[in-house]
Amino acid sequence: MDHITDSEKGRNVKEKNDRREPGTVYHVSGTSGIRVLQPRVSTHKKAYVYAIDNLVTGLLFGVNKDDFDFILSTDEEDRPLVYECYPDAFRLSYEGKGCSVYELSEEGFIRGATSWMPELVSEQEVPVLRETVVPDLYSRLLEEEKEGNLVLHRYQDTPEYKERISRHVVDRLIRFEVLRGDWEQDNRFATFFRPLIEGLLALMDGHLL
Repeated sequence: MDHITDSEKGRNVKEKNDRREPGTVYHVSGTSGIRVLQPRVSTHKKAYVYAIDNLVTGLLFGVNKDDFDFILSTDEEDRPLVYECYPDAFRLSYEGKGCSVYELSEEGFIRGATSWMPELVSEQEVPVLRETVVPDLYSRLLEEEKEGNLVLHRYQDTPEYKERISRHVVDRLIRFEVLRGDWEQDNRFATFFRPLIEGLLALMDGHLL
């Protein structure tokens, strides 16, 4: 059986990105048929159209997911790295779902307005140049993983992996003020993160002062 080396994986990603049209960025959505993208208020509390210049990274945004499903970053070759925050998160998020890839002109987009450098934003409405439907997003992402264009770290029941996830989840619980809301209504919190949440609530009840 042939094995793809790390250097070959990097070349695959670079060649894939080099093939895209100059000045093209991508917006990926579960909604099809959009002709003009309108700025929307999201976690950054400002109305933006979001885009990304790596198609494979963009595909990860083809479903409704958030920071409590995955840690998402990129390596030095601009290859997306995904860490599952709970067992089977990747399959549960993507299986049986499709998306639309919208190609956009890069003109008017800026990088660095958010804390995640791969992300570009525009404060203006953006016309769509082309729409491509991806009917089976899960299979497509697994194929990208097989080709070395995506690195997926499946959940591991090890102290090192769980420490990474715990630090990430605790940061988001506090940053997004989850503890102030009815967190038990979210099945992920009730099933996978209950000990973290109850531990934080206990630390914050004042008894340690």
